[in-house]
Parts: sequence; C-alpha cells; structure tokens
Amino acid sequence: MKIESPVLKRLGPVPFWRGEKKCLDELNRIYETAKKRALETLSAHR
Repeated sequence: MKIESPVLKRLGPVPFWRGEKKCLDELNRIYETAKKRALETLSAHR
C-alpha cells in the first residue's frame, strides 16, 4: 500500500472498518483517480 496523501497518513488505520478491502487502500485509489481527473480537467482548460 502506497499512501501519498498527508491526510490518509495522519488518519492511519480506520477502527471498526468492516469492508472487504482495506479502507486506506480504497481511499488512496479514490484520491489518485480524483487527482488524475482534476489534472486532466485543468490541462484541458488552458
């Protein structure tokens, strides 16, 4: 697991998580997708 978000690093393991996948792994994946889409949107509007 590679966590680049300072917020996720500070959050650490989520207590009482019941998901099939690790919460921080999923949040990191979502953050990466959002970052890529934001960069695509910003570069398209230049």
